[in-house]
Amino acid sequence: MKLLSTRLWHSITPRMCFCQVTRTGSTEKESSSLTKPTSETVKETNLKIMFFGTDNFALETLRKLHERQRLKVINHLEVCCISDSGTPVCKYAKENGLKMHLYPPPIDSGQFDLGVVASFGKLISSSVISKFKYGMINVHGSLLPKLRGAAPIIYAIKQGLPETGITIMKIKPKKFDVGEMLAQERIEIPRDMLRSDLTHKMAILGSDLVCQVVENLEAYEKTATVQDNSEATLAPVVNKSIAFIDFHKQSNYEIYNLWRSVHDIVKLRCKWGPTNTVTRFKVVHPPWHIEHLQLDSTKLPGETVFLKVNKKQNFLCIKCRDGWIAVDEIMYGKRKVMSSRDFANGFLRIDKTKPLPPSENNNSIAMFVKDEET
Repeated sequence: MKLLSTRLWHSITPRMCFCQVTRTGSTEKESSSLTKPTSETVKETNLKIMFFGTDNFALETLRKLHERQRLKVINHLEVCCISDSGTPVCKYAKENGLKMHLYPPPIDSGQFDLGVVASFGKLISSSVISKFKYGMINVHGSLLPKLRGAAPIIYAIKQGLPETGITIMKIKPKKFDVGEMLAQERIEIPRDMLRSDLTHKMAILGSDLVCQVVENLEAYEKTATVQDNSEATLAPVVNKSIAFIDFHKQSNYEIYNLWRSVHDIVKLRCKWGPTNTVTRFKVVHPPWHIEHLQLDSTKLPGETVFLKVNKKQNFLCIKCRDGWIAVDEIMYGKRKVMSSRDFANGFLRIDKTKPLPPSENNNSIAMFVKDEET
C-alpha cells in the first residue's frame, strides 16, 4: 500500500496538515493547519522520552518536545548526543537544564517509553532500540522511500525536485531509513529556494509532525506502512567532490540547482583555463535571469563572456552543455573575492602583445575548464 499524506490517516483523530510553500514574486506564503500547542490543543501522553539529535534541524524538534514537557503533555524528557563538543542540541540541553547523555546512553530497559531521533548521524544499535517500551521513531527529511540517507535535502534540490517532505518512521537496527512509515507531509520547493531556507522550513514541519505522532502514537502505529524498496533512491553523505563543475556534462539548470543545494557548505569550483588556476564561485544566478539575452549557443562549454546590461546589471556568463549560467563573487586562486566586473577587467581583456602566464595547460580561449583535482 502506498503511503499518502492527504488520505491515509483521515480516519485518525489528529488531522494531517498539508503544508505548502508558494511564492508570488518576492512574497512568500505558507499555509498550515497546525497551531501553536497549548494545554487545550494538545493531548497528554504521560510518555517518558529520550531525544537523539545534533544540528539545527534536530534542534527544532527538541524545542517542540521541551515545550510539550512544560505543558505536561509528555512526562519526562532527556537528551542523547554523539559528543558534548557544542552542537546546537547539546547547547540547548545544557542551557535549559535537560539531562544529557553521550551515545550509547546508559539507561535501563523500560526506563523510557520512546526514543525520538532527528538528524543524529549515527546508526542506532538494536541493544539501544530494545530499551524503549515503544521503540524509536525518526524525523527524516524526504518522502521515503525516496532519498534514503544522510543528505536528503541536498539531493532534493540538486535533482531539481518540485517537492519533498518529512517522513516520521520507525527506527530499525543495522540500516538507515528503512523502517515502517507512520506519517508524511509534503512541502513544495520553489525553483529559487536555497538549501538553508528549505532546511529551516522542513525542520519546523518535521517538529510539528513528530509531535502529532507522539501525541497519538497508538493510532499512527495502527496505520504504519512498510516502505516499497523498489521505489527507494539514495542520498548519501556528500564531500567536496560534489562541487566540481564540468561544463561539458552539466546544463545551466543542473549547475544552478547544485549551487542551491550546497551554497553554504562548499563553493562550486573549476579552473580558469588560460592560467590553470582553481576558481570558486560564491554566487550562481538563476538561469532565467539571462535567458532573454540570447547568448551565442555555438560557443564551446566553458567559454566565458562579460555582459553589461545596464548600470546595475553585469553578468559573467559561462557556456554550459545546455544554456548559459551567470556567476558572481569569484574566488580566483588565493585572491580576495572579486565581482564579475573585476574578474572581467582582469582576465577577459587579454593584451595580445603580452604572453599569457605560463602553465601546463595554457589556453588562449577565455574559458573555464574542469578541475581534475580529487
